[in-house]
Amino acid sequence: MQVVSGRVGQLRRRLADEDPVRWALATMVVVWSTTFIYLGWMRHARFSTYGFDLGIYDQGVWLLSQLEDPFVTVRGLELFGHHVNPILVAIAPFYRLGGGPELLLVVQVLAQASGAVAVYLLARDRLGGRWLGVAMAGVLLLNPTYQFLAWEFFHPDALAMAPLLFAYWAARAHRWPWFWVGAVLAMSCKEDAALAVLVLGVLVFIRGHRRIGGLAALLALVWYLVATRVVIPAVTGMAPFYEALFPQFGNSGLDAAKGAILYPGTTVRVALGEDRLTYLRMMLLPFGMLPFFALPTFSIAAPMLAVNLLNVLSFTRDYRFHYSALVVSAGILATVEAIAWLGHTPRARRGLVALTLLAALGSSVAWGASPISTKFRGAGIWVLEDDDAQGVREKALGLIPKGAAVSAAYQFVPHLTHRQRIYEFPVPWRPTNWGVDGEGLHDPALVQWVLVDRSALGPEDASIFNQLVEREFEIQYSQAGFTVARRVRPAG
Repeated sequence: MQVVSGRVGQLRRRLADEDPVRWALATMVVVWSTTFIYLGWMRHARFSTYGFDLGIYDQGVWLLSQLEDPFVTVRGLELFGHHVNPILVAIAPFYRLGGGPELLLVVQVLAQASGAVAVYLLARDRLGGRWLGVAMAGVLLLNPTYQFLAWEFFHPDALAMAPLLFAYWAARAHRWPWFWVGAVLAMSCKEDAALAVLVLGVLVFIRGHRRIGGLAALLALVWYLVATRVVIPAVTGMAPFYEALFPQFGNSGLDAAKGAILYPGTTVRVALGEDRLTYLRMMLLPFGMLPFFALPTFSIAAPMLAVNLLNVLSFTRDYRFHYSALVVSAGILATVEAIAWLGHTPRARRGLVALTLLAALGSSVAWGASPISTKFRGAGIWVLEDDDAQGVREKALGLIPKGAAVSAAYQFVPHLTHRQRIYEFPVPWRPTNWGVDGEGLHDPALVQWVLVDRSALGPEDASIFNQLVEREFEIQYSQAGFTVARRVRPAG
């Protein structure tokens, strides 16, 4: 007992001697990571993750790990024809060790959590206080969008955030090797991130480091052009699919950019639409609107903000989704810079940090996805308990043979993606979210199994399924609407 008591005493003294700032930061990062890994893991286990986009990336990485052509049948596109994400190649070897959707969740959550460390370093240096750095790291972790990115489960956009934050801090601290590491990692996550790095390079140039800033901006521009004008067209035979989302400005990415510049009246009218202004408020209020006071830094978000505000898809202006990842990165950087500029005294800086932390906390409670949010239980964000159909879903899933070609309902797709052919029903009988414009649909005769939730089928899809059962498939299991059918006759 004396030995144990002595060791406990030594541990207490050691903890007392440890740096409390580091302990506070580490505790925040660990608690945040553990919370969202657990919640995401349970959400997936309870069939509340979807083919879009988790199934897309999981099948793509699995195919890379098998050294197969990464044609993603969930999406009807080659993996690097959808987006250019070289970082996925680094994840692929871990799939040979049994990795899957849960690994993608862990990688993203840990990557996001590391962003808090970058914010701490920047705020420590710019605001002149280590506890102020911890507080600003907390502002990032409390951000509603930052939390919902973990809820959305996996997107390379979220992986790009921390490297971009570290690159900005390294530029401010003149840690140029780390700047290059962060910039290259960010660009490897998705082609969009290259535009943020381009703006960062321009900022570095303007702030006096002309050679490094100019080189970074040039390399970012070259990589973006290679990704969008060489890689994606080489893989798909056409320009990136998302360039057609700006019909009021042009039919291609270049035409859209020209149109937005040449017709400023139209650009302003579209960008200041009611839903756009609501989106901007949702993005800026968690930062206490302070990014307005550091517009040069916030301009890192300008390319992505332009895309989100000017395209025709309303969901890109939903604060919960990955389209806003780089906007949040620029927002937290600009907030730190705004406090550094506005806070002429240590007391003023402490006051501004406190107000920003309150804004972040209030936003997190009102709109966030964490356990402190009012939406945590009542809004159905997380699946906190098994429902009566959990066992039925698990049994239905268990009937699908390993490697068999299958068309399944969206909630089953991420559980079936470690195979060459997994389609989201009614594909491949009807092109839904397939390819760029439904082109190159696969032969339905290749599908051997179908797994659907009949209660969720629309009239057209229900008719397709009923005809399949009448002519080619035989029901193997059906309970609570969840139905498994196996092909027993060739396509007629």
